Amino acid sequence: MRLVDVVEKMKTILVNPQASLESRLQDCLFEAAEFTRLGIGRTGAKSTGAVLMVEPDDQGSHLEFLYPRHLANGNFMPVDNDSIAGRVVLANVSLIINDVPGQAHRKIYEQIPDSEGQVRVIQKMIASPLLDGEGKAFGVFEVNRTGTGSADAGPDFTLQDVSNLEACCKAFAPYIHKIWSAVKV
Repeated sequence: MRLVDVVEKMKTILVNPQASLESRLQDCLFEAAEFTRLGIGRTGAKSTGAVLMVEPDDQGSHLEFLYPRHLANGNFMPVDNDSIAGRVVLANVSLIINDVPGQAHRKIYEQIPDSEGQVRVIQKMIASPLLDGEGKAFGVFEVNRTGTGSADAGPDFTLQDVSNLEACCKAFAPYIHKIWSAVKV
């Protein structure tokens, strides 16, 4: 499958007014995962994804969950070096972390059960910025591999995985931005 085909499919998904926001974002995530071969599954998966958006506030800015929606209910974190997503925004670059438990980061979101009621420990993560037309990060797209340990979480992420994710993020960032703008109205 070519990236241009994935982008066209994502456009169709993201602008579908009949589908819920959660459904559109989930389907978009799965399309990106299929293209990037990151192995995100729909239920009981060891790989999951998240989309976080930058919002200005009195302190500078913070990140809010756009997806998954069950984390969006008042949950936010400052854009700082204490979170992996914050580091992505501040540096405006993608990150590969194949030992998340060994990295300093906010672990509070790993304690919140997913939509199936399961708490899943993040072992590995790649995260890429969603960039606006001026090249500034307005959000972060994350893919996480969970498990009881590193081996249980599946293979390490690679530079090729990041390259594929960055290509997807570049292509569908404008559509994610439109959805976020509509949600915030």
